[in-house]
Order: sequence, then structure tokens, then C-alpha cells
Amino acid sequence: LCFNHEAQRRRCGQSARRYLKKRDFQANILISRILKLLKDYERRLEGIESFVYMHCVGIQVEKHCSKARAKALSAWDKRTEISTAINVATKKKIPKLVSELKIKLDNLPQVSHTNVIRAKESHLTSKTLKSELHKLANRRFGRAQEVSTERVIAIMSLWAKHEESVAIEEVKALGEAIQEVELSVQSADLNLAFDKFTKVQCDEDVRPDGSRISP
Repeated sequence: LCFNHEAQRRRCGQSARRYLKKRDFQANILISRILKLLKDYERRLEGIESFVYMHCVGIQVEKHCSKARAKALSAWDKRTEISTAINVATKKKIPKLVSELKIKLDNLPQVSHTNVIRAKESHLTSKTLKSELHKLANRRFGRAQEVSTERVIAIMSLWAKHEESVAIEEVKALGEAIQEVELSVQSADLNLAFDKFTKVQCDEDVRPDGSRISP
């Protein structure tokens, strides 16, 4: 009987260890799956950042072409004004003024009417490019955002299912452990525990001088 009693106690401990080992194994699987989802989520975030960058590139290109067009047009207008003034001064035979105006004209950027037309065309093209990049970035951004949200939901769902599974296994393991405990506990164990409890209660009811504490 003593051998069976000790064997029953060992089965109780083995049952608890089996459950703990299974729970730790499930936790490792959960961590591995979450890490995989997190890596995919990180790639999605990098994609979102690239789409934002794409939109910014379109804005900067259009801004650059706009400034280049304005600069070319301004230089062309100044050269045209000075050239007209030189013609007028030449007709009126004012050589000194003609010389001064020619010096100013030489100091201006060398811009032709063709340069102005090209700058205008480049600016219009950059506007179209900016618009197309903006549309493409918005479409890709929207899709990436949806998928990223799905990954977050997948992580939460995976974790929730794990917790649910662990809770079910814990209830099952606790039931088995309680059953093993019930089988392993004998009447002698209960009597011994009761005797110890009674002795503690009696000791608490006695004063240091040996007199009993009245209820």
C-alpha cells in the first residue's frame, strides 16, 4: 500500500511537469509565429514610408522645375528689356548709355527664348509626374495600410487563441492534478494534517504565562 501511495504521488508531479512542458512548447511556437508576423509588418511599414517618400519626390521635382522656369523667364524678360533699351539708345545715338546697357546685358545669365520654352515644358511635365506619383502613392499607401492593419489583427487573434488554448489546457491539467491529489491523499494524511491544525490552534489560545485565552 505504501508503494502504491508513493507511486500515486509521483504521478501527480509528473502530470504537472507534463503540462508545464507542453505550455512552454506552445509559448515557443507562439513567439515564432508572432516574430514572423512582426517581420512582415515591419516590411509593410517600410513600404508605407517609401510611398510617402515617392509623393515627396514628386513635390520636390515640381518645385525645382517651377523655380527653374521662373528663373529662366525672369532672366529672359530682363535681357529683352535691356536689349530693347539698347536699340532705343542706339537710335537716339547715346553711345555711353549703350555701353552701360551692354555691360548689364553681359552680366545677365545667357538665356534664350528656346531655354524659356524648355523650362516651361519641363515644369508642365513635372506637374504631370507629381500628379501621377501622388495617385500611385495613394493607391499603394491605402493597400499597404489595409494589409498592415490585417497583420496587427492577425497578431492579436493569434495571441488570443493561444491564451484561450492555454486556459483550456490549464483547466484540464488542474483537473487531472486535483484528481491525482485526491487519489494520493490517504486518511492518515488527513488525520495528520488535522492534528497539526488542532495543535496550532491550541497553541494560539495559550498565553505566555500558561493561562488560556477566554473566547
